[in-house]
Amino acid sequence: MKTTLHFIYDNVTLLIEIINLFRMVDNDDYKSIIEKYPEMILISQNPATWQGFLKVSSNSGRNIRIRLQLIIHNYPSFYGVEINFGKEIAFVRDQKFSEKLKDLTCNKTKVSTFLRQLQSLIRNFINNGHIIESNGYEPVNNDIVQILNELKDVLEIPSEVQILSNNSLSIIKLSYKNMAVQLQRTKHGKWMVIYSDLPEIPNFGPFEKNISTLMIARTKLKLQVEMLEEAWSNLKQIDENCWVVDPLNPKPCHLYRQIYLTASLSMFIKIDVLRAMDLPEIKFMGSDVEIESKRELVSKNLHNWNSEYNIIDNLTMLLNINSFPKKEVKKQSQDCCAVVADEECCICFSLELNNETLPDKICSNKQCRKHFHTSCLLQWLQRTAGNHIVFDYIHGPCPNCQEDISCCIK
Repeated sequence: MKTTLHFIYDNVTLLIEIINLFRMVDNDDYKSIIEKYPEMILISQNPATWQGFLKVSSNSGRNIRIRLQLIIHNYPSFYGVEINFGKEIAFVRDQKFSEKLKDLTCNKTKVSTFLRQLQSLIRNFINNGHIIESNGYEPVNNDIVQILNELKDVLEIPSEVQILSNNSLSIIKLSYKNMAVQLQRTKHGKWMVIYSDLPEIPNFGPFEKNISTLMIARTKLKLQVEMLEEAWSNLKQIDENCWVVDPLNPKPCHLYRQIYLTASLSMFIKIDVLRAMDLPEIKFMGSDVEIESKRELVSKNLHNWNSEYNIIDNLTMLLNINSFPKKEVKKQSQDCCAVVADEECCICFSLELNNETLPDKICSNKQCRKHFHTSCLLQWLQRTAGNHIVFDYIHGPCPNCQEDISCCIK
């Protein structure tokens, strides 16, 4: 019984609120507002508040959607009414407009009547040329117009290249097959690259070279990505089948790999983008003895390189091996007395230099096998008296074991 009474009470309360709403707002006025101004909504009963958008059309056919809020504290009287406009009204608003607006509020009792007359007031000001630049009207930025025109031209021609932009159109992003470049327009009307996944292709120069339009940038991105696909495919095979020691985290812009061969030897490979299936640039790094041995082996097998074979088969053929060593899983327990890890430079005690260079020189002494950055070792040998230079190489004692070690001075 108590529950039933509560139900009746709640519904009576709701009915009273609905009746009060229609008492407060003239029913015909409310219907007229819904019909003629569907974007104006009653959001509060006390004070009576309408909020939304008022559409105004000029004689030239220009349509303006103006944000508007009416707070009528003494409804149905408009005395003390509060009228708030959005920024869209700034270009017609001046002292004369304010006076006319004040006149509209006199003796008004219907919101629909006020909205109709407000529409007429704004329309008259637009048609009479009251677009006053000194009153806050900002002319359209010419750069934005040019960018919009370029985007229109680009989008009219379908392409697999995706185009994204930030809200201000200050940055345009082009992406194709997971590769992307971000562009920013310069003061001279050209486009500058602020981010790119692409490496620089020899003889082509930087990506932004001669990019005057987005259409050119889109075409260039697609062309270069397709040119690089064979090179990236080769590099992917190397990543999947070899122990890559450099770069530590390969990116699309890295067209080289340094591959681990032994504890004292690694092989540097750089792919030629324009001839990705041909013999790449190969260089050995590590102990002098092993470097010389591998150079002789590769020289004997160079003539067997076959561009129709995949790069792994060709590289194993050059080195006369069946497969490349896989990355070792290091044991959790390490020598707590060790001053420097095996892969780190024995001089600067770090793995990477500021320019991302890894240690590429290894002592030939089997009992030593310490790693060095070439630049660190060169400085060390140059500071030591009694060292000698032969054919652009400086020779001297290893910083760790004192056995002979050499370093190129170029």
